[in-house]
Amino acid sequence: MVKKILLTGALFFALAPFAVQASQKTTCESLKEIISQKIIDNHVSKEDFRLEVVPNDQVVEGTGKVVGSCDYGKQKIVYIRLSHTTGSHATSDAKEAQK
Repeated sequence: MVKKILLTGALFFALAPFAVQASQKTTCESLKEIISQKIIDNHVSKEDFRLEVVPNDQVVEGTGKVVGSCDYGKQKIVYIRLSHTTGSHATSDAKEAQK
């Protein structure tokens, strides 16, 4: 009887870390949303950046900054800062400056 209790307890402690790890598994998309919200909370407009999930072998230096990894390290989350031009406003301002 005591052996069964000890064996059950040992088995529980041996398998507990795997159960916790499986329950805390975060998908790439959910991690991407968490990172996006943190960036927005730092007063960066949602229109000023983009996050992309990229396989490790397709990460190119200079395209953006790696801000996270997911899928057990097989993919990276890359932050890309977007540059916006005011299109028609810039054109009309340039025309008025020429007058």
